[in-house]
Amino acid sequence: MKILKKIYPDENDLSRLNNKFREFALSQVPDLPAESEDKPFLFSAYKSSEFVGGISGSVYWNGLEIDTLWVDENYRRRGVGNSLLNEAESFALENDAVVSFLKTVDAKAFYEKAGYEVYGQLQDRPIGTVLYHMKKRLE
Repeated sequence: MKILKKIYPDENDLSRLNNKFREFALSQVPDLPAESEDKPFLFSAYKSSEFVGGISGSVYWNGLEIDTLWVDENYRRRGVGNSLLNEAESFALENDAVVSFLKTVDAKAFYEKAGYEVYGQLQDRPIGTVLYHMKKRLE
C-alpha cells in the first residue's frame, strides 16, 4: 500500500473521496438526502444601518449546525444573540430539523441558558482552552 500526501488537495481528489463516502453512507441510510439539499443560512442583526450581529450555519440531515454566532460587544446581554439563535432554530424547524448542534470555546453559559447541553469536550483546541460540543433537541 502507498499513501500519498496532498497539503492542498484539488477538487478531483476531494470529489473522489466524498463520492466514495456518499456511496457508503447510502448503503447505511438509503434515504439520506443529497448534500445539494443542504440549506446554508445567515441571519444578520442591524441597529439602523450598523451591523451588530449575525448567525450562520446549515440545515441538513434533520439537523441544524450552527457555525458562527457573533454579537457586537455593545449589544451583548440585550437579547440580540437570543433573537438570532431563535431565528435559526425556527428556520431549522421549518425545514424538518429535530436537533441543533455546535462547537464553542467561550459561550458555553450562553448556550446552556438557551437549552443546549454539552455532549463532548476537547482539551487544548486551541491550547489552554476547552472546545465544547453542544446539542439541543428542537421542538
